[in-house]
Amino acid sequence: MTSPAMKKIKPKHTSPPTNSDAEPPKQKDEQEEGNEKKPYILQLPNHITVEIFGKIPIKALIQCRCVCKSWRRSLSDPQFTKYLLSQTPDCLLLQNSSTRNPNTAGLFLVDLDKPSGKNDVVIRLPKDPNVPNFGVQIVGSCNGFLCVYDRLNSGRFYISNPVIGESITLPRFPKDIAFPFLYGFGFSPVDGVYKLVVVASTSNGLKSNEWEVMVLTVGTGSWRNVGNSVYPFGYQSYGVYHDGFLHWIARSDNSVLICAFDVGSECFQELPLPPCSLGKRLVSLAALRGCLSVYVLSMSDINVWVMKDYGVKESWAEELVMQQVIGYGTSFSATQLLKFTKKGQVVFSLKYKLRVYTPGKKGSAAVEVDGIPSMVEAFVHIPSVVSLKDAIMDLSSEI
Repeated sequence: MTSPAMKKIKPKHTSPPTNSDAEPPKQKDEQEEGNEKKPYILQLPNHITVEIFGKIPIKALIQCRCVCKSWRRSLSDPQFTKYLLSQTPDCLLLQNSSTRNPNTAGLFLVDLDKPSGKNDVVIRLPKDPNVPNFGVQIVGSCNGFLCVYDRLNSGRFYISNPVIGESITLPRFPKDIAFPFLYGFGFSPVDGVYKLVVVASTSNGLKSNEWEVMVLTVGTGSWRNVGNSVYPFGYQSYGVYHDGFLHWIARSDNSVLICAFDVGSECFQELPLPPCSLGKRLVSLAALRGCLSVYVLSMSDINVWVMKDYGVKESWAEELVMQQVIGYGTSFSATQLLKFTKKGQVVFSLKYKLRVYTPGKKGSAAVEVDGIPSMVEAFVHIPSVVSLKDAIMDLSSEI
């Protein structure tokens, strides 16, 4: 038996490496080695990362800002952050400024449309070192920004984005503000500026039925007197912002008015009332489902009217009647409608406690969420990562 012939293998000769075959520079090797050590998500192209950011909730976005410099740059891009704002649903902003328990003081974002559980529902926002923690009143929320009034330091206002921890101190009000006074914070879509409005009786001898209207355009250094108002304003001190206007209720004897302040033109006008008997009933305002709303106390019920087409009298419609939600002897001024949930329930604040009403039922239920104080002031707020530097031009104060 003969063994098979061994196959000869010729040695393979290679030519010396040319410039094109040369190994990449050491810097490139280090870059590739660095990429291998990075998680795959950090190696994604920037446009894909941005698309992912547009689909995740605000709590995750806040955390993503702290992952790496490239993500922070993406989440600081003015065009992208404004796009995110347009896609972000509103939620509740809760404020607890009680001095009894400093550990629970601060701001909390609450989204009741998320699955139950503290980690999904509540975000405790970091404290802003430039804004006092105690004795402050939120004037209003607009496009992700808050306007805050320091009650203990009369005349001092702040604008902040509590999600990213930016704030500016506004010029001090030029006079002592005498109570009662009204305030509002809004945006003018005509010229793209934010304005703070204070309507107050000052100590310069104005009659009790006259109000001085002062306006500060955020980013400028001075307040302006835009005239007086003779509307008999009521007990709702904060202006409800909607569609470029700030709204207050005014009433005298048996008449009720809805006063709308145009943030752009800085003039008051009256809006038509819903087709119901108001008389001496207690009336208040809210912005619900993207519409201006009026809610009226009737015994223990609350009738909710919605203006479907802004400024059009015929568009008023009775949205629902919240049955037996107000206890006898409860101050209506301590009741504030906040928003509808995705399930159609109405979230409202009653004596600084959150409650929810289910249409078709009687009474309401307490909203109990782990991680929030039992007594809070509640506001509707759109969380945002838009920087004040990108939204407000020619700032007179450093952010």
